[in-house]
Amino acid sequence: MNGPVGEDRRILSRCLSGDRKASELFVQRFSDLVYRSVQHALRVKDIPFSRADVEDLHNTVFLELFDRDCRKLRQYEGRNGCSLASWIRLIAVRTVVNHLRRKGVNGIVSRKQRVPLDDIPELKSEDMGALSSMEKDERERLVRDGIRRLSPRDRLFMKLYFDQGFPLPDVAATMQISVRNAYIIKHRAIQKLKTAVASAAGENS
Repeated sequence: MNGPVGEDRRILSRCLSGDRKASELFVQRFSDLVYRSVQHALRVKDIPFSRADVEDLHNTVFLELFDRDCRKLRQYEGRNGCSLASWIRLIAVRTVVNHLRRKGVNGIVSRKQRVPLDDIPELKSEDMGALSSMEKDERERLVRDGIRRLSPRDRLFMKLYFDQGFPLPDVAATMQISVRNAYIIKHRAIQKLKTAVASAAGENS
């Protein structure tokens, strides 16, 4: 069997035979896939996460794969056209789900996430006078309420960029978009948030 599928099976066979070099090659080959799968599983659950969270879960996935003499890898049979990559993706998602179940859905978050108002200067501009006149706690409540009205993609951007403090290129990589698109999402999300917050502020005035 030739091609990527054949190469995957050869590496797997060598791993199962105890070839240490093949195990290192296996990790290198599927590392990006595991990172993406972990991030996707967390986004689907709408769970805020940091780079450290993703790194820890990435390592946990590979520990699961190699634990007990590669028990989970030995379970792979390739039936019904299931590729090794698909099997690893499934293990990664299950690992994240089990982790969240053990910790509690929000257990991965080490602190209460709040969007720092001072980091969003657009929300303090002159056309947001009603908002600026409110007490700080009330302003932040309105911002958080406004964020909940955004689309899942815009909420994810806000969590990564403002809550977690990811640089924009890292946000783009995590969301699997270009940096240019990340700038566009940032601009549009903030405009939508301004509209939502201004509307809520008017309702409360």
